[in-house]
Amino acid sequence: MVLPVLFGLATAATGAMSAIGKYQQGQAQTSATNRARLQAWQDDAAYKRWKFIRDQGAFNVAKADYNATLLESERALGKTLTGIQKQAAERYGAAAFASQARTAKGITKRGQLAASGLPKGASTDRLMAIQGYGEEGMDKAMYDDYLLRARFSDIDKFSRFQDQANSFRRAAYNRLPMAPTMAPLASRPVMQSGPSALSLIGGLGSAALGGISAGMSMSSMMPKGGGGGGSSLVQGVDVPIDQMPAGMAFP
Repeated sequence: MVLPVLFGLATAATGAMSAIGKYQQGQAQTSATNRARLQAWQDDAAYKRWKFIRDQGAFNVAKADYNATLLESERALGKTLTGIQKQAAERYGAAAFASQARTAKGITKRGQLAASGLPKGASTDRLMAIQGYGEEGMDKAMYDDYLLRARFSDIDKFSRFQDQANSFRRAAYNRLPMAPTMAPLASRPVMQSGPSALSLIGGLGSAALGGISAGMSMSSMMPKGGGGGGSSLVQGVDVPIDQMPAGMAFP
């Protein structure tokens, strides 16, 4: 009886080790799969964050360049306006001096006419008005017209410079890239569940039953002891030794 029991225990132990090995292998495979999924998700999130930081840095550089371009345009336009205003101031200064010169010239002419010995009367006064105030008024009217036309020309000139500056700014703005946005992160991966503990228990139970079945099978195949000197199997039949035919009995 000892041998069948040992055989059954060995069979059960082998089955149990096989069940435990399959369970551990399934746990290891599940753990490796879950680690790979989690690592891929973390790598994707890290790449998206890195790409956003890189794009944000490039956008900040482009934006700083755009602001510098606007400042340069404002300065250039300011210099242009200052130059136009300076030219206008010089014209008005020259006009003031010219007005004084015309006044002095008119006074001189009227003084010359008064000292020429012309007889007093309406004709003399009229001639003095024509020679003095008339020419002075004509010169003033012509210079005022010149100043007015120059003022309109300055306005048109500055307007053209403003249009050029606006076009330059629009072109600089069109070169400015769009502000970057971070891509949405993928959902956290669902972890795969490993083999159930019930499967391990079932495997161990199957191993135990297999061991019992193997021990019982071996026990049924072994010769059984009894009275009359024992027995032996003859063609599958349990025959007492003392009843076996002559020549077949064991010494």
